[in-house]
Formats: sequence, C-alpha cells, structure tokens
Amino acid sequence: MNPLSPVTYYRRHKRAALLLIGLVASLTLGLYSMAHILNTGIENAYYPHHYLTRMSRISATGETGSSVAAIAGGIRPHPDIDHTIPENGLSVIVPQPGGPSPFPLLGVTEVDLPLVMTACDLRLKDGRLTDPRAGEIILSEELARALDLRIGDPVSYEIDESAYPGIMTELTLVGILESIPDAEPQVRVGFVPYEYLDSHELYQPRLPGLLIIPGEGSRKSVNDYLEPLVQENGGATSVRLETFERASEHIQHLRPVQVAIYGSVDVLVTVAIALVVGMINRIAITQRLPEFGLLQAVGYQKWGLVRRLVLEVTTTACVGWGVGLVGAHVSLILLKNTYWAAHGWVMNVANPIPFLLTLPIPLVVVVWVYVSVNRLLNRLDAIAIIERGKLGGEEDQPKRKVRKVPSKPLSALTFYARHRRRGLMLIMATGLMVSGVAFPAFILNMMNDAVAPLALSYSSQAGVVSPSGSQRTVDPTVLAQIKANPAVAHVIPVRALGIKITIPPGIEWQTPVYAVREQDLHLLLDVYGLYLDEGNLIQPRSNQLILTHTLAQNRGVNVGDVVGEPVCERDGFPTEMVVVGLLESTGPALAEREGYNLPPTPRWVGFASYEFVEDHERYAVVPTHALIIPVEGRESEMEAWLEESIDSPRVNVTTLGTSYREWQRTGQGYLLFLAITEVILAAVAAIALITLNTIFFSQRRDEFGTLHAVGHSRLRLTTRTLQESVSVVGVAWLIGAILCMIGVFWIQADILSPVGMSMDFSNPMPWLFTLPIPLVVVAVSVGTVGWALSRLDPVAVIERR
Repeated sequence: MNPLSPVTYYRRHKRAALLLIGLVASLTLGLYSMAHILNTGIENAYYPHHYLTRMSRISATGETGSSVAAIAGGIRPHPDIDHTIPENGLSVIVPQPGGPSPFPLLGVTEVDLPLVMTACDLRLKDGRLTDPRAGEIILSEELARALDLRIGDPVSYEIDESAYPGIMTELTLVGILESIPDAEPQVRVGFVPYEYLDSHELYQPRLPGLLIIPGEGSRKSVNDYLEPLVQENGGATSVRLETFERASEHIQHLRPVQVAIYGSVDVLVTVAIALVVGMINRIAITQRLPEFGLLQAVGYQKWGLVRRLVLEVTTTACVGWGVGLVGAHVSLILLKNTYWAAHGWVMNVANPIPFLLTLPIPLVVVVWVYVSVNRLLNRLDAIAIIERGKLGGEEDQPKRKVRKVPSKPLSALTFYARHRRRGLMLIMATGLMVSGVAFPAFILNMMNDAVAPLALSYSSQAGVVSPSGSQRTVDPTVLAQIKANPAVAHVIPVRALGIKITIPPGIEWQTPVYAVREQDLHLLLDVYGLYLDEGNLIQPRSNQLILTHTLAQNRGVNVGDVVGEPVCERDGFPTEMVVVGLLESTGPALAEREGYNLPPTPRWVGFASYEFVEDHERYAVVPTHALIIPVEGRESEMEAWLEESIDSPRVNVTTLGTSYREWQRTGQGYLLFLAITEVILAAVAAIALITLNTIFFSQRRDEFGTLHAVGHSRLRLTTRTLQESVSVVGVAWLIGAILCMIGVFWIQADILSPVGMSMDFSNPMPWLFTLPIPLVVVAVSVGTVGWALSRLDPVAVIERR
C-alpha cells in the first residue's frame, strides 16, 4: 500500500475528508438546484410557441381579413406547403414557473381538425372531439392539468377572467389530447370550433388567419418564402407572421438577466465557501506538520508534498462536486415527477447551463488551497518540526512586542484582536455571502422599479379604456355611459402607438405613445404635469412626435431624430416619425395617492398627431382607446366605478389600481426568486459555519474549560460567544454592504443613468433579504458552542484527559 496515496490519507482521516466533501457537495447542490429551478421559468416560456415548430401562423391585425386572403391566394400553389388552413381561435392564460403565459386555442374547422392534430403529433386521449356548432374545446393534457380542468368543466371570462380573458361565452371541455410517443418538442395547444366562433355574435368580428403546414423538412424554406410575401401584403400593419424563430428571439432577451443574476451569486458564494474550505484545510494541514516534516527529512521535496496535498484536495473537491450534482439531479427528478408534473410544467433535467455554473466551485477551491498550501510549506523546516513540532524559522524572526494585558480579557473584541486571521476569514466569507444576496436583490428591484413608470405613467392621472380582442374601437354606448358619470371630467380619444425602450441588462419593452387631437394636447399636458422644455409641439396631420426627456434619453434620440420603420422595426410606428419636442415634468411624476406606495420615478409618455394617424392608411389598424380624466378629488371613485361597471370581456379597463396591482404581482415574482436564493444560501452558510464553529470550539476547549472551572457559568460563556458572533457578523454585513453598494453605484452611473433609469436606494427590501444569513451565522455559532458546552467537563480539561 502506498502511504502517500490520497486514498490512504482518506482512510486514516475519514472525518476530515467527509467534512470537505460535504461542504462542496452542499454548495454544488444548492447552486445547481437554484439555477435549474429558475432557469425552468425561461425554458417554459417556449412551450406556448412549440406548435410553431410544426407550422407557421399568419394573423390579421387589420379590420378585415383582405390581406390574409391575398396571401392565401398566393401561397397555395407553393410546392413545399402541404396545407393552408383557415384559423380564427382564442387563447387561455396558463400558470407557468416564469409567470402566466397565453397558450393558443386554435379555431379550425371540423374537416381541418384531424390535419392540425396530426401535424402537431397529438391524438385523443380521453373524451371526444368538438362538435363544430357547439361551444366546446379540447386541450392538451398538460394545459388541462395546469388549469385544473376535467372533462365536462366549463370555462369563460365570468368563471375566471385572469385565465380566460377572451372567452365571452361558456365553453365546455369535451376532450383531452396527448402527444404521440417520441414527439419532440411536445406541442401544447387547445382547439375550438371555427364554425362556432364564426357564427356567434359575441365573437364578431372575427379576424381570419392561416395555419401554414409545411412539408417534411421544409419549414425553414416555407418561412423564408412567407417573409417577403407578408411584407408585400401590408407587413406588420395588417398581417403578422408568427414563427418559432421569431418567438425564440424575444425569449432570448431574458438570458442577460439570467447571466447577471446567476453569475453574481455564483461568483460571490463560491469564493465565500472556498474561503471556508481553505480555512478548514489549513487547520488540517497545520495538524499534519510533523508528518510533512518527517517526509521532507527522509528525502521528499516540498513541491512533491504540495502536489500531494493539492491532489488530495482536488480529489475531495471533485468527489464533493459529483455528490452534489447527483444529489441535485435526484432531487430535481423527484420535483419534476411530483409538484412540477401536478401543475403540468416541464423541467429539462439535462439542461447544461446549471452544470456550467457549478464548474467554478471545485476550481476555486483547488486554486485557493494550492496558494495556501504552497505558502505554508515554503516555510517548512523539517528539523525544527521534528524537534519542536513547529514550522521553524522562529529564531530568525524578530520577537513581537508583548502586548499590554487588556482590561477586559473576556471581551469579544479582545478575542478577535488575538485571533485576527480567524476573524478576518469569517468576516470575508460572511460578507461575500451578504453581497451575493444583496447584489441580485438590487438588480431585480431595479428591474421592478423600471417597470413601475412604464405601467403607471398614464394610468396615474387617468383611466384607460381600450377595446379587446379583434375590436378596434370602444363601443359608443360604453363611451356614452362613461361620459354621463359625474366623476368623469373628460373622455379623450387617443390612438395607441408604441416605442421600443431598453431595460438593463438587455430586456426590450414597448411603452405606449398616444396620438391625440390638437384640441386635447394642451389639456393632457396639464393633466400629466408636463411642459415643453425643448423644441416645438406637434403640428396636426404631421409625422411628428414629442417625448419626455427620460423616454428620449433611453431611446437615444433628440430633437430632429427619426424613429419608427424602417429605422427600428420594433417600434410601434409603421412609418418614420420625427421627434420635434422634449417634455419635462412640473412636479412628481407619479401622483401620491392614499393606499399606494409609488416610487419616485420620472414619467415615460409621448404624444403624436391623432389627425395624421387617422388619415394614414398604414395606421388603419391602430386601435382607438379612451383616456378618462376624473374630476379633481374624485379619482378613486371614478376608478372603482370603471373597474366594477365598465370592465368586461369586450372592454379592457386600466386604472391606477389595476396597474399598481399588476406591478406588485411582478415584484412578488422577483421576491419568490430571492426567497429561493435566500433559503439555499442560508442552508449552505449554516452547514459551512457549523463545521467552522465545531473546529474552532475544539481548538478553544481548554480556554472554555478553564473559564468554566474558575466560576464562569455556561450561560456566561454562551453569551460571550454570542457577542463574538454578533461583532463579526456586524462587521461582515457592513463590509458586504459596502461591496454591494460599490457595485450598485457603478451600475447606476454606467448602465442605468445613460438610459434614463435609476434605483430606489431608499427601498429597504434588498437589505431585508440579507438578514437571514447573519441571523443564521449567529444562531449556528451560539447553538454549536452551547451544545458543546453542555457536554464539557471542566475538570477533565484541567487534568488534560
């Protein structure tokens, strides 16, 4: 047997080896599970679009289906297209790990239903297919499970407006579909009879669309053929081409957020745990100095001893990493087959991204230990170790000046003054963990704060009533009812456009820009507290635009610049629009209202010419909304009335209350992410600190035993430990906060300010999420020492038993 083999070492030091393996395994399991669960939210965002891997969809966005009909006439003869199927369906909103998502209810005829099911690799699992003239639907089994539906259950707006916002009549689930074996990716859709929707008055007018089913292997060539054909027949102004590639492009914008959050947590926490592992390993190496001194004395070189130690740590780290990956994989499979499956969600346990995020764990541990071991063994003096059990070289070092005996030898500060290295390592590890939580918390909070002005800028001063579904205008009887309400001061028609903005670290968002009539512009500027700061106001019937400074700054435009197509296809302007003026606020951007905690953010609004949009043929499809201006002092009354009496399947009502609640729901999703991160990091921190405190107490056993023997109670000694832990954690939290704020101020200065955004530094939420880690540190430290003290025999310590 080779006495220098790592296997031999592990057999003789099982406890130390298992300790290091357990620490690396727990960190790997925690980070891998966290990244995998949260990455599933992005993965599931693809599922509403998986049916587009079998076909393409052309939808009408205009008031008639003339453009779609023209396209249908042009594509039927194409040799790569198997079927062109008319479609006029709806959608359902399904809960997903990343948030609710709309899934299609394809409206196809009785004849075409089997063709589309075959193209989607679906077959009937239970129940029956729909009757073409009846209010019935069939769903994929995953959708039925996620919506908690069984055959015979009804769905409609009245039953659940959040899940079925566009279903204005009661539809009954009559069949459940399943994917054929080996179908990849599995398609999740529902079907509703084309004939029923086409003939029912509540679903009129129906804007017809097309499902284009390509021949085998021809989907890309068909999409390449459809792109110019759609542009020739009106493009985005009247027809929208939906492909899987286009849908995937928008989802990929979430990846920078994922990398920023996962990366910061991964780096900071990995370094923190590496410090802990390095500290434990250094203690173990110090205890083995006689062994290394003897080995050097008999001829082993220092580099060989360093290599042996690094090999031992590498083996330990890799085994722990492997154990953590296996444990996380097993846990995720159980989660996938239980909770995830019960909600109809999917988890790809083979996703490589979480695996890649755990790679730095063993690498950082090995590098850190190599540096520590190399530095320690470079001071090795074999003769001194054999003679005295010390490193050697002490006689060559200047003697340290004897410190004055402190007036409070049992003070927590006195202890760490005498054990600076130990205190420094604990402070660094805890501080990095605090930064690891606070930094992503600030990023997510910043994103949530950025959404607030986009969601609340218009609704903070006025209600917005808009048509739903295929409607392009609000029902005149509804408008007459609104005008008659005594709490309403003005009803202003506006045409809803949009302009692309960027939310760091890379999310694109379209915020509304309203085309308003000449006589209404000055009224709206007063309502929203705006004045012209630069340039001119828009002229009627001109392609001119005015924006707030913040919105223009985010977009990177100034007076005289052009937006819209073809400058930017993601703008909601099908023609070029010239920025002629910049607006500034006269006061706080968001009104302070009782019951609302609104962030102090600038207003993001813009206005264009209503007359220009109304007369231009490319804007014919733009819907007309109504801004409802309340009588001063009756804002809450008007909003409550709009929500209770006007909101319906055919009319959407947006008020400060609805916008605020939606914004809060978004923030709650971020809080869920942080809660998952916090639980995992707190668990990893607890395991690491239990290990450290157990080792430290064993080293201080003589100290505590002597103090107990001379009359200090266990409670007094435990209180002293509490004081030590609180002092270290306090300093660590402060250092972690400083490191975090340096990063946050850098983000504010270099990333957010250039795009007109800012963080709310007065928000305490990010800091509240850092509290569990220091609390766990204190609780574990006190609990470990208290448990060890309960078993301590001071007489045995004094007698050196």
